[in-house]
Amino acid sequence: MALAGALLALALGLSPLAELERSFGLRFLYGLRGPVAAPQDIVIVAMDAASAQALGVPERPERWPRGLHARLISGLAASGARVIGFDVLFAQAREPAEDAALADALRRAGRVVLAETIRRDFVRGADGSVVASADQRVPPLPLFAEAAGASAPFVLPKTPDGVFEFWTRVPTVGDRPSLPLVLATRMGVAGSPQDPSPDEPRRLLNLYGPLGTVTTISYGRALELLADPVAATATFGGKAVLVGYSEANQSRQTDAYRTPFSTADGVDVSGVELAATALGNLLEGSWLRRPGEGAALALLAAQAALLALPWGLARPRAALAATAGVCVVYAGLALWAFSAARLWLPVVLPLAFSPALVGALGIARQHRAALRRRGELERALELGVPRAAIERLAAVLGDGGQGKTVIAVCLCSDIVSYTTIAESLSPQAARDLLNRYLARFIPIVESHGGYAADMVGDSVLSLWIAETGPEPAVAAACRAGLELDRAMNASPGADGALPTRLGLHCGPIFFGEVGAPGRHELRAVGDIVNTASRIQGANKYLNTGVLVSRAVADRLGPGEARSLGRFALAGKGQAMELLQLSREALPAPAAARFGAGLQAFVAGEFGAAAAQFAAAREAGDAGPAVFYLAQCRALAARPRDPAWQGVAVLPGK
Repeated sequence: MALAGALLALALGLSPLAELERSFGLRFLYGLRGPVAAPQDIVIVAMDAASAQALGVPERPERWPRGLHARLISGLAASGARVIGFDVLFAQAREPAEDAALADALRRAGRVVLAETIRRDFVRGADGSVVASADQRVPPLPLFAEAAGASAPFVLPKTPDGVFEFWTRVPTVGDRPSLPLVLATRMGVAGSPQDPSPDEPRRLLNLYGPLGTVTTISYGRALELLADPVAATATFGGKAVLVGYSEANQSRQTDAYRTPFSTADGVDVSGVELAATALGNLLEGSWLRRPGEGAALALLAAQAALLALPWGLARPRAALAATAGVCVVYAGLALWAFSAARLWLPVVLPLAFSPALVGALGIARQHRAALRRRGELERALELGVPRAAIERLAAVLGDGGQGKTVIAVCLCSDIVSYTTIAESLSPQAARDLLNRYLARFIPIVESHGGYAADMVGDSVLSLWIAETGPEPAVAAACRAGLELDRAMNASPGADGALPTRLGLHCGPIFFGEVGAPGRHELRAVGDIVNTASRIQGANKYLNTGVLVSRAVADRLGPGEARSLGRFALAGKGQAMELLQLSREALPAPAAARFGAGLQAFVAGEFGAAAAQFAAAREAGDAGPAVFYLAQCRALAARPRDPAWQGVAVLPGK
């Protein structure tokens, strides 16, 4: 299941659906992260309509008198601005005096970087189709280019989903450094990337927020501040200042781009703010990174395998909860990577498509498994297993896989001397005898809520699943054991009654499908099952009918079972205390004598113990007292064992 989920995720990662990460995925991550503080050493001076009105100049920024820019540049230089960038194209000559004033201010400042643009020319074929294209730089007017400190292009790679990247070097014009890179280099901030590798000409923008997140001062207000040297130095000193078009009123904005922070009412981010964002990313080294294609596919596969794991182990409700948990954890990891490590991990595929497809695959797989189990249970119905038992088993198995570990009470039974009985019968007669026995045995088990889970020869393993706690299951199993003891051992010769030994133990078992390909059966497996069989076998030596473990007796009422001591059972490394369930109470004198004898036996006083056990036998204890009397006589004849721990050894151990 996990492998199928991983392969499914790889297919998704290689499909066109991966393109959704650029639109929905990035918007989702920015939405979770929200705006963050922009660098404080970058200021935008916005050419906007409010400034045009206040300064009495044309509303269209490209028509503003260039003497006004000369005044701004001189003031910014005097205030100590580290570098000044103009996201304004000065490619055409205008009024000579104004142009001269601007050139003079550029020359005096010595720290201004002007914008270039790039013009794309197309080559068309005879049918009018585009067969080639060529990009050409459009620099500022030579008068300004020579006076300025530098000029550089600022173009943004556009996509149908908006703008996500910026150029550090523009490859179509000879890898010319872009405006943000030139500004970052001239800032000279320690640790800033002075010259990003030409092998990575494009960087992913790490947006700070919507329009206005980068400190923005209107053009008119900037001139007012520059009139006050103290205020000017506090506002612009030591900072990078970018001048460009930026309007809060988008109907007036001629240079705006759609980003994940664009608002529903159409407010996009201005070009100059994106230039400031790119500059901030370069100064801080904070642009976004994406994992390589191989790493991204491996991450998708690993997350999908983790999503698929619960569908192979748990029921649908638990698997859905686990799926939601994995998605929440992954979303938290992706947000942390995006916010703290500036790593853009895929989110659309792992949080939307992978859970949906893996869930559908898991539900389909569990549905097929449920149908297969239903078929097996229905075949069991045809063989005589009551529908109520089938429904209980289906509830235990659930829809989560091939089985599960449950707490259960195991009752193991065995017909006394069945081999000897069968020797004198034909195979068909032996079958008929066993069928009559089971026809009497199984209804008793099922009437007490149990299930005859396994029948091998004359041995039956019956189960009580502890669905609401072990106490009710133990009580029901013990009632069934006593009724079976009465039906089989108290009325010999009755139809279907054969002498039977019974042993009960409880604890965790695996209950589900066991087998090889093409052959599966519902079985109970585990040490509890094996131990119940060993307990049943101890009846043979103790001459008892029903024995239980301490784990069973502890969940019964006081006095319902009498302790017979600790025994070393065949195949068990540790001694176990066994207790007897009886249809009738042992006479009080016999019980008292047996208790005293057992106490002396544990203390290693075998002579005193033998006397007590002999008295118990005479008082009516014809089973365990007889066994212990023989044990005491044998032990008394041997040298005393210094490591004696009061454990009786059954034959065969």
